[in-house]
Amino acid sequence: MLRGLLLGTACLVAMATTAHANGRPPGVSTLHFRRGMETHIAAGTTFGLLLSDDNGASWRWLCEDSIGYSGTYDPDYVYAVSGTLFATTFVGLQVRRDTCDFALPPTPPLNFFSAIADGPDGTLHFAGAQAPGAGVPADSHIYRSTDDAMSFLPPANEGQPLDWWSSIEVAPSNATRVYATGYRFVEMNGEMVKTVFVYRSDDTGATYTQRPTTDFTAMSNSRIEIVGIDAMNEDIVYAKVVQENNLSGEGLYKSVDGAASWTRIYGERDPLSFVARKNGDLLVSHEDLGSFRSTDGGTTWTPLANPPHINCLVENAAGEVWACTRGQSVPGVPNDGFAMMKSTDLATWTGVMRFQDVVAPVTCAPGTVQYDRCDRNPNPTIGWCALCSQLGCDPARECPNLVDGGPDGPVSTVDGPPTNQGDGCCGTGGNPGAGALICLGLGTLLRRRRRSSFR
Repeated sequence: MLRGLLLGTACLVAMATTAHANGRPPGVSTLHFRRGMETHIAAGTTFGLLLSDDNGASWRWLCEDSIGYSGTYDPDYVYAVSGTLFATTFVGLQVRRDTCDFALPPTPPLNFFSAIADGPDGTLHFAGAQAPGAGVPADSHIYRSTDDAMSFLPPANEGQPLDWWSSIEVAPSNATRVYATGYRFVEMNGEMVKTVFVYRSDDTGATYTQRPTTDFTAMSNSRIEIVGIDAMNEDIVYAKVVQENNLSGEGLYKSVDGAASWTRIYGERDPLSFVARKNGDLLVSHEDLGSFRSTDGGTTWTPLANPPHINCLVENAAGEVWACTRGQSVPGVPNDGFAMMKSTDLATWTGVMRFQDVVAPVTCAPGTVQYDRCDRNPNPTIGWCALCSQLGCDPARECPNLVDGGPDGPVSTVDGPPTNQGDGCCGTGGNPGAGALICLGLGTLLRRRRRSSFR
C-alpha cells in the first residue's frame, strides 16, 4: 500500500512541476455560482477558469498558472459567500481573494485537499488527502473554516491516515448535515483491497459517523461520490458509483434515511451528470446518450427531446438548470454551438457562452502571474493571444498569426513548424518525461471532473 501511495505522491509532484500538452479540446467541466450573488459565476475549463460578474453575458479568462496547476487535472472549486474562490491543487489549497492570482492561505493545515465544500452558513469544509513525505505525516482529516480559510478549526475524528476523499457536500437546507465519501486500502488475506466508505456529520463537521455501503454495487476500481442532496430534506441524498462494473458504467443511488440505506434508481454504461431540482424533479444527462427526467423520485425516467450534449449540471437559486455542453466542432462529432446552455423547463435550451465570445483575460497588475505569464507573455505562442487564436475570439489587441494547437496542445507561429513551448499558461513543456508516464495509470484519480448539482 505504501509503495502505491508513494507512487501516487511522485505522480502528484510530476503533475505540479511539469506542464505538458494534454491534448484535450476546449471544454467546460464545472459551473459554480456565488451563493447570494449568483450573477457571479466561475466556470472550470480545460484551459483555466472563466469568470463572469454579469450572469454570463460576458466572460474573462484566468489561466492555469495563476491558479496553480497544469496538465489534465481539473481542480475542485468553491465560490464562497464572500466572493472568495478556492481551488484544490497539488501545490496546496489555492485561494483567490481579489481579482488576480490565487495564493496559499496564511496557515494551511495540509499540503493537499482532495475535496472541498461550502455550507449555507458559510462554513467551509476541506477534506484532506495528504500522503506522507519528507517530514510530513499522512493526514486524511476533514478540516473546517468559518473565516474564509484565514484560520482552521481542529479536525474531526473521521477516517484513517491515507484515506482518499472522493466527495464532500453540505445539505442546502441544514448546514449541520455533511456527507463525505472516499476509499481506503485494507489488507485482506495478504493483499491490499480497496474499500469504499460513506461518512455523515450532524454537527457541521465537528464529528462524523461511518454509514453502511452494502447496498452499493462497487468493485475494486469503483468509487462513490455524493452528487445531490434534496433542497428541503437533508435525509434525501443521492450518490453515484463511478466505474460500477470495474471498467466503466455509472449507477445512481438514492437514500431517504440519511445514508443508512441506498436504492439504485438509474444506471448506464457512460458517465452521467445529475441534478436534484428544487421543484422535486431529477435530471440525469450523458454527453452522447441523451438526458432523462424523473418526476416521481427516480422510479421512472422519461427521455428529453433533443437535449444538448451535457457533461455537467447545476441549478441556481432562480430555478435555472445550467449545463456544460459541447461548444466546439470536432470532426465527426456533433456540437451544440455553445459551451454553456441553460433551461427552466428542460424543453428549451438557451445558449449562454461560446468560446469565441470570451472577452479578455482577467485584468491584473504587472508582476502578477496572470499578467506576466498569461496576459502579456512576450512569447507569441503562449498566453492570451495564443488562446484567442485557438478559440476564435477577438483578442482586442495586435497579435501575430498563430497555428491552432488547442488550449492544452502545442501552438506555433505560421513561419515555423509546430513546437512545444516551455512554461506559460497555454504552452507545453516538451517531452512529458517519466513523471507523466507514471501518471497514466492514475488518470481516473487525478482527472477530477465534478458533475453534480452543487455550486
